[in-house]
Amino acid sequence: MHNFRLLTLIFGLVYVTIGVGSPLMTLYLEELGASYARISLMMTTVAATALVSNYYWGRLSDRVGRRKPFLIGALIALIFSYTALSRVPNATWAWPILVINGAALAAYTTPSLALIGDLLADSPNRGRQMGIYRGIASLTFAIGAVTGGRIADATSIATALAICAGFYAAALLVTFLLGEAKAVQKQIEATTTPIPAEERVPKLFLAGVALWIAGIGAAISMWPNYMSSLGYSKSTISALWGWAALWEVPGMVLVGHLSDLFGRVPLLAAGGLGIGLVLTGYIVLSSFLPGLIGVQFLRGFAYASYTASAMTFAAEWGSARSRGHNSGIYNAATGGGQLLGTLMGGTLAQLFGFQALFAVCACLSVASALCFWQLRRAANRRVAELVG
Repeated sequence: MHNFRLLTLIFGLVYVTIGVGSPLMTLYLEELGASYARISLMMTTVAATALVSNYYWGRLSDRVGRRKPFLIGALIALIFSYTALSRVPNATWAWPILVINGAALAAYTTPSLALIGDLLADSPNRGRQMGIYRGIASLTFAIGAVTGGRIADATSIATALAICAGFYAAALLVTFLLGEAKAVQKQIEATTTPIPAEERVPKLFLAGVALWIAGIGAAISMWPNYMSSLGYSKSTISALWGWAALWEVPGMVLVGHLSDLFGRVPLLAAGGLGIGLVLTGYIVLSSFLPGLIGVQFLRGFAYASYTASAMTFAAEWGSARSRGHNSGIYNAATGGGQLLGTLMGGTLAQLFGFQALFAVCACLSVASALCFWQLRRAANRRVAELVG
């Protein structure tokens, strides 16, 4: 339980920085002189880096038999990247730093998911605990999103990014206190033998993940610019983003509890359908602030329904020796979706406008729900194995 609390604190500190940086990054690149199409290309290279890195970080953590060293190295690299980003003179200089940032974030994300899976492997309430773990991160994300926009309006986006480096430094200090239980280390087989097919996460799950992330990723990559084009200030944009993240907090806990009762698949499918409705709301209601607030409320719960369930599904499938691999392939599918989404985001917005972009994204979200729903039989077999 001590390690669970430390991991939750570290994850929360990481998500403060993501909350500050995510709503501001494309606006920052635009300030540095990048067009929408170039922003899309830049973010696509970051997603491509994350896609490749996630898979190999996961496999390597299984082979080494430890997760903590990867977290330490990743956080050091993230401190460097955010410090450098806050000082770049133009978008050309920002590009390679963003690529480093993508590889470093993958080096944190995949081993940390494997480690939380190791810690919760024997818990009968994995879904609820994962919901708490991810819910705390949503809370800190909301705090970061709201304060980041205010800092950017009062000073500059560069100042907000420099503050992110400080939060990563705090996360690094906490990580040094983290222990890896010897009992868990002994379960991890540092071996080159192939992972059995039944221990690999299902392909339908990975397809659903990629489609869901592509839809939400393409929309989110251009959402701040869309809001800005409608006349909303940076503070309002960040506050709206933070409002959605705030509702993820009770949503994650509720979804985790429901997924323990009813399984991960129904909540995954609900997350796909819910985001489809949210993206439709962006088309219809974005010029009407009270309606937009309602859409962001729905987004918080829909996002939670997918995220908490997907993380639990990936972390509990297989055994300790395959957990790094499964975490890596899950995050690689996430990276693949981000790659597609960021490539589509700026390009579709530039060619056809924001509303066409959100319509395409809504269709991708519904397609992800269909993939998840087809997982019912495989998920039921897995539950029977765990119970047995």
